[in-house]
Amino acid sequence: MKSAQPVISHNIEKGQILSQWSFPEYGKPQRGKLWYAVAVIFGGLLLWYALKDGNFLFALIILLFALIIITHHRTEPLEVTFTVYEAGMQIGDKFYRFREIDAFAVIYEPPAVKQLYLKPKRALVKREISIPLMTQNPVEVRSLLLDFVEEDLEHEEESLNDQLTRLFKL
Repeated sequence: MKSAQPVISHNIEKGQILSQWSFPEYGKPQRGKLWYAVAVIFGGLLLWYALKDGNFLFALIILLFALIIITHHRTEPLEVTFTVYEAGMQIGDKFYRFREIDAFAVIYEPPAVKQLYLKPKRALVKREISIPLMTQNPVEVRSLLLDFVEEDLEHEEESLNDQLTRLFKL
């Protein structure tokens, strides 16, 4: 039996832990029979069109996408830990110093949307990092981060990627 190791709250480089929570690596939506029926029909129609058109690469992409969805459905998401230290933030194994983060935004529209968005300064593609707040108090998270990072007040709704993922239950 594995023994639980205590959480070390002090690190020479990172400072003390100011806040910490875990979240699943990806959301696992509840899909009903209707979702699967529509997905099979839609995928089948796309596959039929690709084969009829002689576009075998597109047909292969459709089959690979279906395989990814099936495999993804059968696996459980890993738990990722998000930690705010005195010197920065850590998401899983990746540590970001506060100076590497351009801005943050907290989007809270319960019950569906409870997200923290971080915008790294040196991203190759201007991509924001989406972190579920889970049971964290969004006001406390916001006030904690305001001491270290600028807030993006123009970011008022969840990202298009998160909206589409939730809408299509991907």
